[in-house]
Amino acid sequence: MRDQRGTTMVELLVGISMTLIILAAVFTLTTAVLHGQDRILRRVDANQRARPVMTRIVQGLHSACVTSHIAPIQTGSTGTAISFFSKNGSAVGPTPDLHTVSLSGTTLSEAVYPATGGTAPNWTFSGTPSSSGQILTKVAAPGGVIFRYYDFVSGALNTTPLPTPLSSTNAARVSYVTVTFTSSPSNGVSTLDPKSPLLLTDAVDLRLENAGQYPNQDNLPCVRSS
Repeated sequence: MRDQRGTTMVELLVGISMTLIILAAVFTLTTAVLHGQDRILRRVDANQRARPVMTRIVQGLHSACVTSHIAPIQTGSTGTAISFFSKNGSAVGPTPDLHTVSLSGTTLSEAVYPATGGTAPNWTFSGTPSSSGQILTKVAAPGGVIFRYYDFVSGALNTTPLPTPLSSTNAARVSYVTVTFTSSPSNGVSTLDPKSPLLLTDAVDLRLENAGQYPNQDNLPCVRSS
């Protein structure tokens, strides 16, 4: 009977310690998995909210050259607000609408003003938008800028953006626009993962032909060689 000993205190403490270590490892792994899943879900949510808005803006800019030799980007456009002509359809020379996309606080909005008369390039537009409203919330402008405007010089893209607000002279030269913004998930930014916001960027060439093909002609927007 003296050889049938029970568990000693030392053995009990060792067993408890090993159990706690295993539980801590399991807890750490579970937490990491949950945080990773949370980050993925938030980025998916941010992407689903923001990607259609980026596509909408870019498609609008792609439809800015409604006719040759016009200046689609309007005077006064800034790094957080852009006004431009746009119209899609099968007409050879469609009458455009005037689109204004602007950031106010963390909300991106768009207003569309229909044409009331005039001819290219001197259309007139209604002072009342035919449609307006928020297109995306929880938006941030990296470096305080969403829209950057560039011109072409001797067939090459100028790497220095034009100063804003655009003067009438510079607005008439804008042939390339970049769009960059950050979108957060609809349910906010996780304090456990600052990488939840999603950065989107795209660019639009506002020329009807590649400027590099005709380095000796004017490098203005919506140009088609004769």
